Amino acid sequence: MNSITEPTNAEQMNTATDMTSTTNMTSTTIDAAESMQTRSAQQYAENQLLQALVDGLWVEGFFDGTDGEWLALEQAQSLLGSLPRDLSERWLLTEQPQSRLWRWQHDEGHALVMLMQPGITQAWEKVPGSQVFHQQSSGEPSWCALAPRQLMLEIFKGQNVPSEETLEAGELGLGEQVFLEALRVSEEQTALSVDHRVDTRRLLERSSAEFFTIMEQWASLLDRPYHPTAKAKQGLSNDEYHAYMAEFAQPIALRWVAIPRGQMTTGAGVDDSDMGPAAWMADATTQGALKAALEQQGLADSHIAIPVHPWQHQHALPKWLDEAFKAGQCVTLEVESSPWLATSSLRSMAPMDSSAHFLKLPMAIHSLGASRYLPAVKMLNGDLSASLLHQAREKDERLAESLYLCDEGKWWAFMPQEATLFDEAPRHLSAMVRSYPEQLLTDSTYRLIPMAALGTPLPEGGHHFFDDWLAHRGLEASFETVTGLFAELCQCFFELNLRMFRLGMLAEVHGQNAVLVWKDGQCDGLLLRDHDSLRITVPRLEEHGMQDPCYCIKPGHSNTLYHDDPEALLFWMQTLAIQVNLRAIIDTVAGHYAIPVTTLWATMAQVIDSQIEQIPFSAEDRQLLRSQLLEAEDWPYKLLIAPIIERAGGPGSMPFGTGRTTNPFQRVAATTPMATPSVTPQATADAVDTATA
Repeated sequence: MNSITEPTNAEQMNTATDMTSTTNMTSTTIDAAESMQTRSAQQYAENQLLQALVDGLWVEGFFDGTDGEWLALEQAQSLLGSLPRDLSERWLLTEQPQSRLWRWQHDEGHALVMLMQPGITQAWEKVPGSQVFHQQSSGEPSWCALAPRQLMLEIFKGQNVPSEETLEAGELGLGEQVFLEALRVSEEQTALSVDHRVDTRRLLERSSAEFFTIMEQWASLLDRPYHPTAKAKQGLSNDEYHAYMAEFAQPIALRWVAIPRGQMTTGAGVDDSDMGPAAWMADATTQGALKAALEQQGLADSHIAIPVHPWQHQHALPKWLDEAFKAGQCVTLEVESSPWLATSSLRSMAPMDSSAHFLKLPMAIHSLGASRYLPAVKMLNGDLSASLLHQAREKDERLAESLYLCDEGKWWAFMPQEATLFDEAPRHLSAMVRSYPEQLLTDSTYRLIPMAALGTPLPEGGHHFFDDWLAHRGLEASFETVTGLFAELCQCFFELNLRMFRLGMLAEVHGQNAVLVWKDGQCDGLLLRDHDSLRITVPRLEEHGMQDPCYCIKPGHSNTLYHDDPEALLFWMQTLAIQVNLRAIIDTVAGHYAIPVTTLWATMAQVIDSQIEQIPFSAEDRQLLRSQLLEAEDWPYKLLIAPIIERAGGPGSMPFGTGRTTNPFQRVAATTPMATPSVTPQATADAVDTATA
């Protein structure tokens, strides 16, 4: 087959001149309130997933090597005109000068048809709100709008993964089956979340701890942006999904299991006087009940009690550790904790009071292509990373002032004498007490904001935290004020991350791990959690008086913690920090306030350029950063779909690969500067008034 014949760069960028907030997530923001009145949650979920799926397929090159064709305007109008009226109506309403119709006849008499437009983070993306059609020209001509799973089946057919007969019989390869099942679950569970409303009213009137809990619920609604299977929590029934996902705010009573002191590994924050997690996260009543239960079983001196998620106790422990329980090594205690609440990461639990002590527990559900267990080796590496982060704060005054760290050194993991750190079974029975800086949850001037919440549009529209932020400052929403808030956020985010980069390290600052510390209307700093994913380059650490932490890496397995040079380290800033975290915030803010996405991307570029100049980098580092971040023709991209299909299930962290895509700053720089609107009212205001009437 021939490669895709694309319009020239000049054609792309000329048509992209008027790019506004019509990027991946806009279909879930600008017309969200109106769409929720006229479409079901299931339809909304399908649209959300279809956008992420099509864009992911394009940027990962699934259509490379096909004989797809870009239709001339006359051909496109003719083809669209043949659509049944009820299918063509939405396309006609979303006509835009830069859009192009792409058609791939993948089988005789069968074609896929989709409306595409130039993108910023990738060359081409689906026009938000448009559908993808299957066109049958043989026999009785027909059109059919495809749901995400149907689209993947057509693609597999077109790529001759299975034959048509095996497709109909459901006989796909294991990897294809794994991905299709994840799509199915993601669609079903996304609809459950969309059908629920997180109460985001009067946010700044709530206590700091309650505010944080609500923002975690908000962040959970989308999970990881741009990932078509992100919401799939495989292993949870619909009832369990309602009971254990953060957005539903259902209290969760934890179970307790006693594990032998002699068959346990503990964290850097656990000493010889250790009384276990209960000393940090259980009230006096629960502590008394645990003590009595241990004494009754004759285990008071030999065992320690650790909390277990009720789903894990019911489903995973009988599968993975049945022999340990039958042998009496591990013993279930008939004690339940006071209720806890799930956070956006599902296996991390928040207390229902203002305590600074949270929990992280293993859950053997399958999410993002990986099982969510909690292995001791990860927590050991997290202790090593925490030590480096504390050293970084000592070596940089701004980091000392504004980089906040969770204490993740208090952890306990079952480790039988014959087991290794890399065995599967023990990693299903462990617990971490994650302690937040207490002042951030008790001082009413502070607010903790998971950055994922800023990049998650509410399905019903009508609210973004920037609304609360502006109101706190007594400002009206306008082009200038909203852009100003985004610039402040970027300034805080990039200053701290680039200062860490200068020292030879980068945290995994996607929207779930990076928490904005907001103090009385100002960006005060960043709070980091999940320290086990700190990426480093040892030569640069040594230049600044730090040493190789000697991470524990499984022999023969890929390593994502060590990098040979700073250029390789930048991969994580370009992908997780910008292409996922900040991009989602741009798309959501642009959609909510009807501000051009190009403006926000240009604002980010200006902030990065300014920080490169202001931070005391060497001349070589400044050149590297400008070259790789601002001037390079293309960027690395973290593949999402193909790695899930290739792994075809199994243990391990989230599977990923590396590809190449556009440099968003170069794409924006190539567009013609746009006129600055004077005042831009909230795009969904009228629809929201109707929706909430």
